[in-house]
Amino acid sequence: MIIVNLNIRGLGGGTKARYLSHLVIKEGADFLCLQETKTSSFSDARCFLLWGSCNIGWVHHEGINGAGSMITMWNKEAFEYGSHVVGTGFIAIVGYHLKAKRHCVVVNVYAACNMQDKILLWEALTTFKQSHQNLAWCLW
Repeated sequence: MIIVNLNIRGLGGGTKARYLSHLVIKEGADFLCLQETKTSSFSDARCFLLWGSCNIGWVHHEGINGAGSMITMWNKEAFEYGSHVVGTGFIAIVGYHLKAKRHCVVVNVYAACNMQDKILLWEALTTFKQSHQNLAWCLW
């Protein structure tokens, strides 16, 4: 499974969108995990532009006023979506990786700077992992 993971520090203009689209194609990515998108909303059209194709699934977490915002996108030809959980500081996607023929969880993580929020993040992920122990896990 090929996962591209970036702290993008804002998706402002078309330059970053073109860069991401080029990177996804060049690397043959199955997943794109972005942190700090600084956007409060996404649309299919914007995701298609970022990925460079319309055959994708995606989940967005807007954070608080754009801070801590994240998006996870995946290629539907490589990954079959099952469900997702969005928590403070993470997006967990549960599904079936078609190439590896394996059920798995891909987690896009963006930890806050303060220790208390980091502790809460990892406690939430630990609890979630306990309910999905039998799956392969990838945390980014």
